Amino acid sequence: MQKIDRDSIEPYYLQLANIIEENIRSGLFKSGERIPSESELCRTFDLARSTVRDTFRLLEQKRLIRLVPRRGAYVSDQSDNRWKLQVTQGFLETEAHSRGTEIQTQVLRHGEEPLPEKVAQALNLEPGAVGFELERLRFINGLPAVHSINWMPLQVGRALVGKPVLDGEGSLNATLRQAGYHIYRARREVAAVIAPPDVGKYLQVSKNFPVLLIRSSSRDATGTVFDYYESHARNDVVTISVDAEALTDSPDAS
Repeated sequence: MQKIDRDSIEPYYLQLANIIEENIRSGLFKSGERIPSESELCRTFDLARSTVRDTFRLLEQKRLIRLVPRRGAYVSDQSDNRWKLQVTQGFLETEAHSRGTEIQTQVLRHGEEPLPEKVAQALNLEPGAVGFELERLRFINGLPAVHSINWMPLQVGRALVGKPVLDGEGSLNATLRQAGYHIYRARREVAAVIAPPDVGKYLQVSKNFPVLLIRSSSRDATGTVFDYYESHARNDVVTISVDAEALTDSPDAS
């Protein structure tokens, strides 16, 4: 298993949740199988029991595990047919969708471009600033499902150059995390709109077809926005699941 990074700003409970989720996605922990207990995880990762409990609550909310009183935590059936809109994951994450579903990403374009005025404002940059743009089209079982554009400050976007994500492989959020950009806070907005003509063409929908528009901005520990995206999703192909949870007073620092 991976180790907890004591120097990371990412809370310990979230790091542990990512480790367990990765093991579930890879098949190390199989559907219906019991995962290590609270005590085992505390010893293995040198964490407080409250931290592990927060991890279990998060994984249960994401429907990756089910908690059985006096017996432990078990891996849930991963055939759930929803796309989860989460704070710590990007909307186009393969890991955010059910196992067994074929998901493909086509990168339409990427590179350094002058930012649209609204995007520069969202990123707290000067009007006319140059940033990095990544436009992608996501398919589910061969059907176009989500069209998305991510905009980032130049120094953030340049961290993607040469990485598989620009070829439609791998996770954007994971690539950014590896480059030192961790989501500390994020804002997601969802609205029903008529698909713009260019988006409708990519999604292969007719004129006046309603789609879901998701706007998102991600901030690091200093409050700096390092990623802003707009996604249009076909709700006849994918269902959006939004999980809500109570806010804690501060990140886990145990």
